Amino acid sequence: MTPAATIDPPASTIVGCLAFDDGAFRLKDANGTNAPKSRNWKSGFLRKRSETIDVVDASHSLALAAHVGQRVEIAGTLLEREMQARSLQRLAEPCKK
Repeated sequence: MTPAATIDPPASTIVGCLAFDDGAFRLKDANGTNAPKSRNWKSGFLRKRSETIDVVDASHSLALAAHVGQRVEIAGTLLEREMQARSLQRLAEPCKK
């Protein structure tokens, strides 16, 4: 019997505002090709909003705390609204308050 093949999720790059809420890092106002979207019942599913994405830095090498409140581009693996971050780049544009 051969072991079942595992499929690794593709790498994604998402831009958003990095926040720290309830003891976790989150990417808000996220956009990008693979950024998850939510739909609103009130608008009849016509308007799509960006979902908040949990950001995990397993290696603790990205210094996420130093980038809270800034607009960043994060590359990594996105699986069900959780980004396993591999790289982070601060963008020049600020986060909207």
